[in-house]
Amino acid sequence: MTQQDISVLGLGHMGATLAHLFLESGFTTTVWNRSMEKAAPLVAAGATAAPDPAAAVGDAAVAVICLDRYEHAQALLEQAEVAGTLSGRAIVNLTWGTPDEARTMSRWVEERGGRYLDGNIYDYPTNLAPDSAGLSYAGDRSVFDAHRHLLAALGRPHYDGADPAMPNILGSSGGIAHHVAVAGFYEAAAYAAHYGVSPAIFLEFHERLGTPLTSHACHVAVEHLQSGDFTSDQAALRTHFDSMVVNCADMRRIGQPAIMLGAFRDVLTNVVEAKGDMALAAVYEDLSRPQA
Repeated sequence: MTQQDISVLGLGHMGATLAHLFLESGFTTTVWNRSMEKAAPLVAAGATAAPDPAAAVGDAAVAVICLDRYEHAQALLEQAEVAGTLSGRAIVNLTWGTPDEARTMSRWVEERGGRYLDGNIYDYPTNLAPDSAGLSYAGDRSVFDAHRHLLAALGRPHYDGADPAMPNILGSSGGIAHHVAVAGFYEAAAYAAHYGVSPAIFLEFHERLGTPLTSHACHVAVEHLQSGDFTSDQAALRTHFDSMVVNCADMRRIGQPAIMLGAFRDVLTNVVEAKGDMALAAVYEDLSRPQA
């Protein structure tokens, strides 16, 4: 049997997209999913369906895993180990998880003769394409170099170092920022809607003024954090706090819970007396340590 270029294990929305992209780039592709009916459209497009995870890993030089949890990925690889198809294979794990899970998985695969590259997809399936930039990889550099031409089907490959935890560190940090920001947008759009401003109009305003302001604030914050100097001749922490007090009060007056803004206001309530004249970035220390 001729070895396939690549195998994809896990055919949810993201995994199926990965497999389609490999096929569209002309790579011979094996697919496997616990519910194999999900493989039918891919088989119709030219993929080969593997009967089990061990066969999927053994069919190709590199196996891409895209599942919900690391424990699920390891369960599949344990089947490959038992069947003797893991040793010598390159594993690219695009499952979302924690830094510790990535390091543990890397050791586990390498102890059993496999080669391991961890990755993170920081985008939605519909946005993935060879010219997109939503993927980060780290771990065994030889795997990245040997299979970069395959990974390029998914987007421009970026190697973030030998520590396999790096994609999850960066991806999870980005996810935290993304989810808090999106929730803040929903809360702000609801406030604007109460006063008759549509979400579309608010979005136009936010993209024109709010997004650039937030980006600038983040760049200034990094300068403060790198220097350790939190003095500022711009808007002090107290100024931000006072505006939050006013906004939260009006949101609650009109019946909105102000959950997102209220949470940040509560953090500043605890530090405004000591740090009110500093830059807003001074709150970083309080968000970095365990709360009493």
